Amino acid sequence: MTRRLKRIIISIISILILIPLLLTACTRESLSAETIIHEEYNGIDLETLGYYDIEVDLDYEGKSYRAKQSIRYVNHRADVLEELYFHLYPNAFKSIDSLPILFKDSIDTSTFDEGYIEILTIKGDNGELAYELLGEDDTILKISLDKPLAEGQVLDIHMEYVGKLPSPMDRFGYGDRVINLGNWYPILCVHDENGWNTDPYYDIGDPFYSDIANYRVKVITDEDVVIASSGNILWEEIVDGKKTYEIEGKLIRDFALVASKDFKIAEDQVDGTVIKLYYLEHIPDMVDNSLRYSKRSLKLFNKLFGQYPYGYYSVVMTEFPSGMEYPGIVFISHDYFKNAQADLLEQVIVHETAHQWWYGLVGSNQIREAWLDEALASYSETIYYREVYSKEKAKEYFDYNVKLGYEYGKNFLLEGDRVLRPLGEFKGWEDYSILVYLKGALFIDDIRENYGIEALYDILNSYFEEYKFRIATTEDFIRVCEEVTGSSFDYLVEKWLY
Repeated sequence: MTRRLKRIIISIISILILIPLLLTACTRESLSAETIIHEEYNGIDLETLGYYDIEVDLDYEGKSYRAKQSIRYVNHRADVLEELYFHLYPNAFKSIDSLPILFKDSIDTSTFDEGYIEILTIKGDNGELAYELLGEDDTILKISLDKPLAEGQVLDIHMEYVGKLPSPMDRFGYGDRVINLGNWYPILCVHDENGWNTDPYYDIGDPFYSDIANYRVKVITDEDVVIASSGNILWEEIVDGKKTYEIEGKLIRDFALVASKDFKIAEDQVDGTVIKLYYLEHIPDMVDNSLRYSKRSLKLFNKLFGQYPYGYYSVVMTEFPSGMEYPGIVFISHDYFKNAQADLLEQVIVHETAHQWWYGLVGSNQIREAWLDEALASYSETIYYREVYSKEKAKEYFDYNVKLGYEYGKNFLLEGDRVLRPLGEFKGWEDYSILVYLKGALFIDDIRENYGIEALYDILNSYFEEYKFRIATTEDFIRVCEEVTGSSFDYLVEKWLY
């Protein structure tokens, strides 16, 4: 999510220019690709990955859904497990007080519509399993296993649940013309060296931490609803007034959907990846610009960071208030598609595209080390302006958007200027944005200043190649920095992160 969130004022000016386009059919895309186009998995065995098989019936008009979900879980750690834990993120939307959104104070309480997820049944191979809801606002699901699960053993869990989408529009919610389904299904908590990570859905940052998995998702909805999603839409068909989408996702960290009856689709392709732009209305130049920004970003980051392995990348105009990244799909505010917001549209698309590398492919704990993906994505904007435009343009962009913002903002920090801290220790979006995005990006720029741009590119490429499809930490990033440069980073780490 971009650092500009706190500065956004939703525009009330709408430009409606209706120009017929040929690329409005949603039944079959004109460009195609495989789900995975670069089969270098960094030592990951696809057969032992977690697997989600979900069939969801989306009631578009009722703003609700019902789903059957099977999960195959492989215990990759030496610990013997007697329970599994899942995040139930939709339950954070039950009340205005717990809403994990930016503009909570502006909500009209008289029109607020709650959101939630309700578990109906959970079964293992031997029948029903006991479970309970835990955590703040029942956002953690604990399932007790009928027998211990040792290292290397496999377990299949089957569950049914219903969900209700909330207003206002956010990652998870509905607006006038769009439904966003981000963080909408039960997803396994990460089990790492610290045990099960059952952190709450904080109302700042992007409080998500998940493992790579494979997905098969079937969406059933009204025949006039267009779906954008993570992964690859294999096929769609209409029978008796209902449309079914069959979607495949491989080696992805999460799975998101967006639905609208008003979507039109434009496409382009770069380095084997099909870029799909889902938009609500045609605004002069904005469709072409959006595809161009997306194409430039993918091509540049492929060259500098490492190859994007997925065959599809969807950029979706939604009623979400800013930008939000998910694997293979990003939500972009419709306000940015106005001509007056052209510069901001480019910045947000570049930032969210960079997140496909920093968060999507190289995973990290966004609750404990939020700077690690956000600072890299933020500095990727400066890299983009340097390589696409000029060094002068990049310096001007960095000085205004990062350096000046930090110098001004640090005067208002409430609890010191430590970047490396968990989300629960930030006072709000102001502290979080100033430190995680801005000061974190200053650290990356100091690496460039000390060792040169080529050394920085070597660091980012080495970091990506070593940790793609895996989880990385701050220590991992610093170790790569020291290996590439042959220098100690103790001083820079102390200066910028602590």
